[in-house]
Amino acid sequence: MALISARDLCWGFQNPPLLECINFQIEKGERVCLLGRNGSGKSTLLQMLNGEILPDSGEIWRQQGLTVASLDQAVPRELAGTVREVVAGGLNPRGPALAETHRIETILSRTQLAPEAPFADLSTGMKRRTLFARALAGEPDILLLDEPTNHLDIETIVWLENFILRHVKTLLFVTHDRAFLQKTATRVLELDRGSLFSYDCNYETYLQRRQALLEAEELENGRLDKKLSQEEAWIRQGIKARRTRNEGRVRALFRLREVRRARREKTGNVTLRLQGASKTGKLVIEAEGVGFTYGETPVARDFSTRI
Repeated sequence: MALISARDLCWGFQNPPLLECINFQIEKGERVCLLGRNGSGKSTLLQMLNGEILPDSGEIWRQQGLTVASLDQAVPRELAGTVREVVAGGLNPRGPALAETHRIETILSRTQLAPEAPFADLSTGMKRRTLFARALAGEPDILLLDEPTNHLDIETIVWLENFILRHVKTLLFVTHDRAFLQKTATRVLELDRGSLFSYDCNYETYLQRRQALLEAEELENGRLDKKLSQEEAWIRQGIKARRTRNEGRVRALFRLREVRRARREKTGNVTLRLQGASKTGKLVIEAEGVGFTYGETPVARDFSTRI
């Protein structure tokens, strides 16, 4: 049985809307990655599922008693106190005090956080790790993560991957980190031109299936465009289309026009070429082949720049 379901969700002020008739469900134990280009509505959909914003139409069904926790991209500025205090902010206030305290100590140990460290003094990466622990504190049925690997070093990302695989039951996350996606996701959802597509497979299989769908779509669009071009040429020839035998063809042309007008084109890649130009302004820094090590650890190697 699904933990959470979305039915005919629509949201957005423009025409067409950002999200249009979105349908999906998440089962217990799934780790689902939500993909899509920037601005496609990924963060908006996460906010809907978390109850932060309401859809313009449609509904979100949640299993009775379902708890949802989230980790946003940005670190809230208003948070203060020690790491333990920040993590404890995610507890269920109605839970037994002793059990809640024990859970906090377990989470702090698992996430390898210093309990008494001031939150304000942490690096951005450690702040996000603390917020991740805060989201886990309430033992949510579904965890929502928006770009969880942002501001994290490689070692911390590997730790996060392994932690999720061992300790997180059900997960919906947004990421541009392909390595994290490949290791973590069991299913892929893709937002594309207002619609949502589900791929019940890993990331590599998703890429293959998605490419096949895009090729089929391109082929079908090519057929429609060719047919429309032929019919437009026919009607411009001055044929008396009001004759009974031609009225159906005219109506079919109008339908083709509507289908073409309603098509939401795939956003393509931009190829940008810059022509050479002379430098302007003062030269501040010029470096060539710079290297530096801290002890035996290389910090920079063959670094060159001009500012």
